[in-house]
Amino acid sequence: MKCLVRFAPFFLAVALITGAAAQAKPSSTNDDTVIVSGPVADLVRPILDEKAKAGPHDEQLLGNLLYRLTRKKGSAADEALVVLMCFDVGESQEETDAVIARGKRMLPLINKYENRDPIVEGRSYPKVMLKGALIKDEAFRGAVKAIQHGWHSTSDNPGS
Repeated sequence: MKCLVRFAPFFLAVALITGAAAQAKPSSTNDDTVIVSGPVADLVRPILDEKAKAGPHDEQLLGNLLYRLTRKKGSAADEALVVLMCFDVGESQEETDAVIARGKRMLPLINKYENRDPIVEGRSYPKVMLKGALIKDEAFRGAVKAIQHGWHSTSDNPGS
């Protein structure tokens, strides 16, 4: 028993250090995912909820929700658009065009999600809603290229 008492400060220090380390990265669960929380999740949930509905989607509602998000300003809206680039939300590429139009400030966010899948707090969306790795990679590389060239949307690409 004396031995345990003598090492108690050591065990307490280890527990505090590992606890602090676990709290130091609250936005990630592992190297393959990142947790989307707070205001960002609030912005993407209505769009992803509509897309996740069984049966036919209300395409007009989906389009309106996405359009409203593209018009929002601020860091939460910026990140929400990049999160949506990870999901199959339709063929319009509206979210990608909005990311490109916002320019170089979007590059760190693109980097954050490029090789990681978002997990939206409070929801469990089916994995099939995520873009496939090749499609996602192409979209993210295309957005980075467009931003680096100063283009304003995917339609500015002279190669398309």
